[in-house]
Amino acid sequence: MNTIVSKLVLKDLSIMKVPTLLWWSCGLIAVAIVAFGGSTMLNFASILFVSSMAGAGIHAIMRTVVEERREQTLPFIMSLPITIAQYNSAKLISNLVIFGVVWITLTIATYVIVITNETLPLGYMPFLAIVFVGIFLANTAILATSLITETIGGCIAAIIGANVGTQMFLWAVNGLEGIRSTINGAQAAWNNTALIVLTSEVAIIIALIVLTYVLQSRKKDFI
Repeated sequence: MNTIVSKLVLKDLSIMKVPTLLWWSCGLIAVAIVAFGGSTMLNFASILFVSSMAGAGIHAIMRTVVEERREQTLPFIMSLPITIAQYNSAKLISNLVIFGVVWITLTIATYVIVITNETLPLGYMPFLAIVFVGIFLANTAILATSLITETIGGCIAAIIGANVGTQMFLWAVNGLEGIRSTINGAQAAWNNTALIVLTSEVAIIIALIVLTYVLQSRKKDFI
């Protein structure tokens, strides 16, 4: 990684260290509630969990992308010996790392709960994977829109669109025969339906990252 890119990434990681830790802690609390609180607290824990995971990503995007331009920090950064491509790389890397750390640790923690809790059907695991990758996709869409539009309005619109779109997508996926017929099973069914949905999600995530980098790198007036 280029030195200037590394410094920009480390700057963003340093700024978001405490907020990210707080969001991550809330997510772990939600996992603990499911593990020890039983089914009576499942709805509350689910809301807290999704809010924590989404909050970590949105907070980082708002602080390191949108606020940086609003507070006129961007002109100073671009006065340094840095190219537009390097700046874009730094923003993509820092935000994907910040969200990625929270996302992967909470995902693993959730799967540990599902596997070790006898009351939760293992058939839920493929759908759970689709949910988690869907959350990552939603965060990537918000990041891409925020970087391209560079406005708080664009960011807010992306947040609303990602929230509504994710809920509609998961509702549609839950209605698929390959998912609906296996979700309550005793064993996880990684069938073609689940794999196609997961592969499509990953492909869209990669496409969004590449598209964002290409579009941003072609900009001539970045200030």
